[in-house]
Amino acid sequence: MKSNLNIADKRTAAHNKNYMSIGVSVRTRMSAARNSGGAARQESNPQSPQLHIVPSVMCNLKKTTMGQLKYPKTNSTAKVGVGYIRSIVDHHNCIFQEIDTKNDLGIDAIIEIIKEERPVSKFVATQIKSGKTYFNKKKNVCKIPVKNHFNYWTSHPLPVYGIVHIPELGDAYWVDIKSYLKYNPTAAVITFERTLANQINKDTFFTIFVPRLLNEVPDIDNHLAKELFQSDKQDEFYLGLYTLYKRFADKNDTWQLFVDYFRSQPIERIPDFLIYILAHLPWHPDISYFNGTMTNEAQEYGKSQLKQFGKTQILKLLEFIDEENSIARGTLGQSVEAIISIIPNFKNYLKEIIQTEELEIKLREFAATIYAMHLGIESLAVLKEISEEKSWLIHELVKHIEEFEEFNPYA
Repeated sequence: MKSNLNIADKRTAAHNKNYMSIGVSVRTRMSAARNSGGAARQESNPQSPQLHIVPSVMCNLKKTTMGQLKYPKTNSTAKVGVGYIRSIVDHHNCIFQEIDTKNDLGIDAIIEIIKEERPVSKFVATQIKSGKTYFNKKKNVCKIPVKNHFNYWTSHPLPVYGIVHIPELGDAYWVDIKSYLKYNPTAAVITFERTLANQINKDTFFTIFVPRLLNEVPDIDNHLAKELFQSDKQDEFYLGLYTLYKRFADKNDTWQLFVDYFRSQPIERIPDFLIYILAHLPWHPDISYFNGTMTNEAQEYGKSQLKQFGKTQILKLLEFIDEENSIARGTLGQSVEAIISIIPNFKNYLKEIIQTEELEIKLREFAATIYAMHLGIESLAVLKEISEEKSWLIHELVKHIEEFEEFNPYA
């Protein structure tokens, strides 16, 4: 998936050649002026390029300890990074608007997305860094200093993405700067892992990067999606999970992967989103419209896997319900209840959980809520075993069912 750097290299080489030739002419004129004891004479033609080019070159030249001028290598490295991203954007017939260095306040270029030769009114501002300074090879992380750009980036009207180009790898990697700073407002340096999920080259620009900007489904194949889903890197895992759910829900092995992951992984490694996805199998009325590819056959296969769950998996599912929202319409608890309700013998499992004093009271309360919902007045005998001192919530459930003979948390 490596990009060809020839375009960028040729463009950069041309830029360097121009700067070198200009630099030589500048030094020659200055030397001549000193030797003659006078000042360098300006060209009589007011449109002479030297009048405009010399100052921009001079601002990039630095004095050495011997008083001689030098052109830092970092200037060329920075242009290589910009050239690399430009070559990718140009390759896909999108628009790359480079910001003049004199007007650079923290944005190096604006990219406008073009699809099928038509603009889609989507722009992204980019800060482009290049070179070893911005990549820690040992830790496999990219770095972008925040400096005094925080307010400028976070208040910018466009999405702002940071891109680090790594010349030795011939690749670049991106980060959503606004999102990063939202969750890390005191960060002095933006650090992000180098992964397949944030790689930007000629292959991934329109398969991963642009879909991210346009809130579309990544255009990657089933094999790669499954590889990403099984990755230990969080960003790759999420990319694989989302793509499998949206693009390959018609395949039985997609649902097998999802169910196996839930069974095998510890709770802290299972995202809430996976629970929401699994709830598409039994379904419930408040699941948003599913514009994926799930077929009846794939749905029935997935349900058959959920029906193999037992008490252990029910306890694990209950852990995903949060105490504040509990089980109500539009909550994750509703998805948990939907999954539990198709497990054979789930009522007996819930009863055992309610009666197990060693368990956290919140898990027993969640179990009692689902139990009461499905059994109504028949649940009272079990619920009354829990004293009010142990759980005020279960006590309230009992009072409600005694009055209305049923309990519906979704009403």
